[in-house]
Amino acid sequence: MIKADLQWLTTVLGVSPTGTDSVDLTTAIGEISTDSRAIKPGQIFLALKGPNFDGTKFVAQVKDKGAVAVIVESPVDTDIVQFVVEDSLIALGQLGAAVAREVNPKIIAMTGSVGKTSVKEMCAAIMSLKGSVLATNGNFNNQIGVPLTLLRLEPQHEFAIVELGANHIGEIAYTTNLTKPNVAILNNVAEAHLEGFGDIFGVVQAKGEIFNGLTENGLAIVNGDSEHKDYWLNKLSAQFEKVPGRVVEFGLNAEVQQQDNGITATNIKLDKTGCASFTLQYQGNSISIDLTLPGEHNVKNALAASAACIELGATLEDIKLGLAQMAAVQGRVNLKPVSDQVLLIDDSYNANVQSVKAAIDLLASYKGKQVLVLGDMAELGHESTKLHAEVGEYALNKGIHQLYSFGVLSQSSSDVLKSKGIHFSSKQALTDTINSYIEQQLTEQPNGNITVLVKGSRSAKMELVVEQVIADNQQNRI
Repeated sequence: MIKADLQWLTTVLGVSPTGTDSVDLTTAIGEISTDSRAIKPGQIFLALKGPNFDGTKFVAQVKDKGAVAVIVESPVDTDIVQFVVEDSLIALGQLGAAVAREVNPKIIAMTGSVGKTSVKEMCAAIMSLKGSVLATNGNFNNQIGVPLTLLRLEPQHEFAIVELGANHIGEIAYTTNLTKPNVAILNNVAEAHLEGFGDIFGVVQAKGEIFNGLTENGLAIVNGDSEHKDYWLNKLSAQFEKVPGRVVEFGLNAEVQQQDNGITATNIKLDKTGCASFTLQYQGNSISIDLTLPGEHNVKNALAASAACIELGATLEDIKLGLAQMAAVQGRVNLKPVSDQVLLIDDSYNANVQSVKAAIDLLASYKGKQVLVLGDMAELGHESTKLHAEVGEYALNKGIHQLYSFGVLSQSSSDVLKSKGIHFSSKQALTDTINSYIEQQLTEQPNGNITVLVKGSRSAKMELVVEQVIADNQQNRI
């Protein structure tokens, strides 16, 4: 948070403070928080209000904790400085955008149904070699999380890497206009959050909103392998007639490879851990890249991140070094060896059809027995049963040896594999079966290899399965 006072709040919000007999507008303020539990002396509490919550109920509590003022939608009968606004969520956005304008970092924003967090972390790893970077924490990528991310900007930040997510049309249009990125990446689209978007074209439209907020002469980075790219390119062409901008495509197809301004990869190889090495090619230049994240799908994530970072001044050598030293993201394709023969892959953070297929591709690349443990994919709407069956069919065609599903919806996935698929309604039964399978396979083939990949939407909480299998191993149960 930048240094600010109550006068700054008055100016940004366009309202005068009330609630006490006298207000010293020169009073300095600390961070602005929407969490009453985390308020510290000198901070501002912004009381969000929605159908199922009302932050104004906690005004007295935050006053006792030392808050200097509150932002509310209606006056509260408490002796504390109050900024009464029409909409607390809009006020949060105004404050985040104001901080971003004042700090004025170069901003990369990204969205996509799959891989946006990996792209964010790649960009952060590369740009940290060039200066001070602020990046989105966790999944703070919605209409609340994005302004909270912008509020964390401080004067030393030269770059901001901001992830934009959505579960309905219009959300990214709002957050990209708060963010005003210099570079906007649209990584891909897939069947995700269909309940909010209606169908896949709704997702295509919603993700394309990220370009709305581009600064003048900003760079739009588009997935050249996507079947939907013409929609985005046509939209950008019309947009750039009003506000100048540029486009770079990334991808692996021949069309992108032949473009003067396309960024692509050749000579892709996977090592024994599933991590890719490849030759990055851009504008007649090339460099060898080694990724620390498993999965061939991360090659395209790296291309998107590289294009963005080059725009902000990174060299190919910076990209090589940044990608080589980046750390894994918790719950996103984390390799966790259980023993010399058994590898557990924790990809439990989230799931949709495209990301599950990418996980299956990764799992299929490992030698020995391959076990997919799949929790429900949430928010797929009326096509949920069909899409779960689709990933089951994909696993079958890839030769996955066993599929264990958990939840309600995912039974459609395991049913496709028949004798190789088993469905569970209990996590304990699921973990017991995983352990028994590993023990049986190692008894039959003591020198064999077993890879278990765990995947599921957040609501499935499949990380608990990962934790239990690891704990069982530590107790010498497997």
